[in-house]
Amino acid sequence: MLVLEHRPSDTARPVTDPPSDPVVRAGRWETLGAWLRLWTPPRGVVVPPVPRRRIAVGAGVLVLVVAVFGVVVVPRVANDREAARQRAARAAVQRHAAFLESVEREQRPRRARGPRDPVGAARTERERARLSLLTSARSRIERDAASRSARRIRGVDCEPFPRSLDRVPPEMDLGKATATYDCVAVTSRLTGADGIIGAPFRLAADFEHGRLAWCRIVPLGDRDRLAHPLPAACRA
Repeated sequence: MLVLEHRPSDTARPVTDPPSDPVVRAGRWETLGAWLRLWTPPRGVVVPPVPRRRIAVGAGVLVLVVAVFGVVVVPRVANDREAARQRAARAAVQRHAAFLESVEREQRPRRARGPRDPVGAARTERERARLSLLTSARSRIERDAASRSARRIRGVDCEPFPRSLDRVPPEMDLGKATATYDCVAVTSRLTGADGIIGAPFRLAADFEHGRLAWCRIVPLGDRDRLAHPLPAACRA
């Protein structure tokens, strides 16, 4: 009996399964978009399931943190803010009070004497005495202004206060025993214009007795001006 023996060919190869498609996982932002239903993953892209338990735990922790913040931190911040506001208000009141004290010192009247109006003398002699008193007043105001400021004083200009339509200046009206003037200790004269810059003063002249009183005017708001007017010695 003839027996045939089958031997595998040297060229035979083992049969294997066809290669499977590689696994493609969604990225971080793609995963988030898929969870929020803002992005639809294509076929074959693996999106991990929504970690509902972790999200629930995180939400609980967040709620707890917000509750603690609202109970502890927010009132403390509000209290600190209110305390800072009160400190700022007190500091502003103190600064304003210190400013008004400096206004009182700055507006304190200065006094001097000069030639008296020789009532009963000739008109020219009386006018000369009155003009001399005003000249003395301007000179004294100039020295006073120079002692208060580092800027050079370029003279003192005065005009009657309050302004009026009278053509005769008060010093030339021999019927007036006193007069009040607005004066400016000039620090700058505007070129090409009839204007001056300087420190304002109020001058009260008593021609009959040869007395002078002047006050530095500090600009104030209406409320402060009512509470801190010029001293009576310098008022009309």
